[in-house]
Amino acid sequence: MCVFCKGKLKPAVTDYIEKIENYVVIIKNVPCEKCEQCGEEYYSTTVAKRIESILNGIQRISTELTVSIIDYDHAA
Repeated sequence: MCVFCKGKLKPAVTDYIEKIENYVVIIKNVPCEKCEQCGEEYYSTTVAKRIESILNGIQRISTELTVSIIDYDHAA
């Protein structure tokens, strides 16, 4: 149940977007549960840990804004 609107959650996949210093990271096809009513997305503990691991593994070698697109299934 959604903590915001009390709507029903259903399994889905989403794109996770994070800005870290000089990087914008897009992780595609991330499994989640999504509220059918308001669209709020929830990640399991396992998925959240994998996202954190992916983000921690990115090298920050550029001084310019860089966009990285990573497929969750291939990186996890």
